[in-house]
Amino acid sequence: MNEISKESSLDLYIARLDNFAILSPSIQVDYLAYYIGNQSELHEFSVKDIEGHFSILALRPYSRLSAYLSESTGKKNSKYIKTKNGYRLERATFDAIRKKVDSEPQRIQVSQQLIDIASKVKDTQESSFLEEAIRCYRVEAFRASIVMIWTLTIDHLQKYVFSSKLNEFNKAISIHTDKKMKQIINYDDFSEFKESRFIELIRSANIISNDVRKILDEKLGIRNSAGHPSGINFTGHKTTEFALDLIGNVLLKY
Repeated sequence: MNEISKESSLDLYIARLDNFAILSPSIQVDYLAYYIGNQSELHEFSVKDIEGHFSILALRPYSRLSAYLSESTGKKNSKYIKTKNGYRLERATFDAIRKKVDSEPQRIQVSQQLIDIASKVKDTQESSFLEEAIRCYRVEAFRASIVMIWTLTIDHLQKYVFSSKLNEFNKAISIHTDKKMKQIINYDDFSEFKESRFIELIRSANIISNDVRKILDEKLGIRNSAGHPSGINFTGHKTTEFALDLIGNVLLKY
């Protein structure tokens, strides 16, 4: 296996493991031992093999690597078996790691542009919600990502209106042709409005520009398609575009 394909294969493997970079060095060694062992007919690896993979992944070298492997062999319930050419994982340990790895859903890389712009969201609750939407993206649950990002966007706008633009919003309600609408007194009153009507009102109240209204109308249509069974195929590119538009033009603007 050449170096480029080795690095690509290793990155795909590591991408399946949550927070691999911050695991303890010994646990990282165990996962790498499993990965390297799968590449060898004898399931063997050397200290240099592990060190090389730490280097490929730009991880800090494990200063106790040799000691850790030596201490983990030759005892009851040891993780490793010493071989002529190095080490191999003991069968029970190998099987346990395989179960953990196989149970992890395949993850894909998230656009760096999306990660960078999402990091600019400072509200802790919104940031946490957005991170969960990105985790859905990583496992290709694109519909879920779209629905969550849209929900976050509308919630963000409603909070903005309630805290800063309530008078303007209620005035827009008072002059609307639909006289059945009630003005907002409590935040929960927003639940009485369809999202399309809410967007119409914040535009008529000049809370958002017409360009932002167009973005919201378009994204509402996409969200409706994603939130219901349909024949539309949602891709990572489409989901990224959806997220970048709403984060950049709404979450970071209002």
